[in-house]
Amino acid sequence: VDVVFCLSTTVRNDTLQDNKEQRVSIKCRKQLRVEELEMTEDIRLEPELYVSCKTDIDKYCQNIPFGNAQVVECLKDAKKFLSNHCHDKIFKLQETEMSDPELDYTLMRVCKQMIKRYCSDSDSKNVLQCLKQNKNAELMDPKCKQMITKRQITQNTDYRLNPVLRKACKADIPKFCQSILNTVKDGKELEGQVVSCLKMKYADQVLKGQRLSSDCEDQIRVIIQESALDYRLDPQLQIHCNKEINTLCAEEAAAQEQTGQVEECLKINLLKITREACKREVLNMLQESKADIFVDPVLHAACGLDIRHHCASILPGKGRQMSCLLEQLEDKTVRLQPDCKKRLQDRQEMWSYAAKVAPAEGFADLAYQVMTSPSKNYLMGLLALGVCVLFLLGMTCGRITKRVTRELKDR
Repeated sequence: VDVVFCLSTTVRNDTLQDNKEQRVSIKCRKQLRVEELEMTEDIRLEPELYVSCKTDIDKYCQNIPFGNAQVVECLKDAKKFLSNHCHDKIFKLQETEMSDPELDYTLMRVCKQMIKRYCSDSDSKNVLQCLKQNKNAELMDPKCKQMITKRQITQNTDYRLNPVLRKACKADIPKFCQSILNTVKDGKELEGQVVSCLKMKYADQVLKGQRLSSDCEDQIRVIIQESALDYRLDPQLQIHCNKEINTLCAEEAAAQEQTGQVEECLKINLLKITREACKREVLNMLQESKADIFVDPVLHAACGLDIRHHCASILPGKGRQMSCLLEQLEDKTVRLQPDCKKRLQDRQEMWSYAAKVAPAEGFADLAYQVMTSPSKNYLMGLLALGVCVLFLLGMTCGRITKRVTRELKDR
């Protein structure tokens, strides 16, 4: 078993690091695959994992039968409560399964037919990615869809469990989120902090010009879009707004199909949210929607027709389509769809409130807040008036100084 684990780790590391030459031969890898698949079905076939988690199994999974990877799935569900040693082993197992989904016995069993239908041409290592892309297909099996969502939730808790994101953002994570990595203790999960950091950098690039790499930006945009539809895919939102979701948005959270209703509920109830940590998460969502209207599903659905009619030539992203819609809203000759107009006005009020509780950090932030403010014309008028006053004061003071200097010389 130790040999199998060692070889599996070597293969995974070679894959993650894009090594051109694999250190494990093809013939060995094929035999290794057979051994790995057998071991994933029953935790007792992995003695080290079984021994490390024996106490946890007795405590949390005592009524779960062995076989069909049911005990392993139970331990994954109870991961936050596991002993440190067992937790580390389960995390490593998840890393392996995420980089090679064919080893995820439960996923492969539950989604077997959907894999045949949608992912028959995909490489085994890209099966989960393919399933995620087809999750909302009309013929997707509900149980498989539920399992895909479950795996997405797991991936979003820690970037190390998302090999596609990890590869795309390998330069961006240390560049923008090193402070988070420095504060996390060994063996502890990141609880979505790195993903949240990258999401904010995606939103901030509209203001501050600190761009993510194009590959990382593409992956983060997808994660923002997915989590905007299902709050369960945003670990930080769940951690900091759990109480508010249960009290203010209980009906929306109980819906069988998540389409962004919980996020919209939190935005609408922003003034009722008193806890600063939750308020910050909702403000972050609003900031993300400024960067790209596609990550605000309710607004995008309401304004889809107006975008096609008035902003068809505007490229999405970087706040461009949002700016276009706001310009149409201010133009008295343009008639937007009533629902779109109402949603845009609601967003402007939210942004105006956000600007008050989260003041601009610099000139770029201030300029952007002014340009997107519902009182933009009034603020610009005040600014112009201020410049004129300063100019007139400068002219007057200059003349007085010049006259005084001349009088002193005459004396």
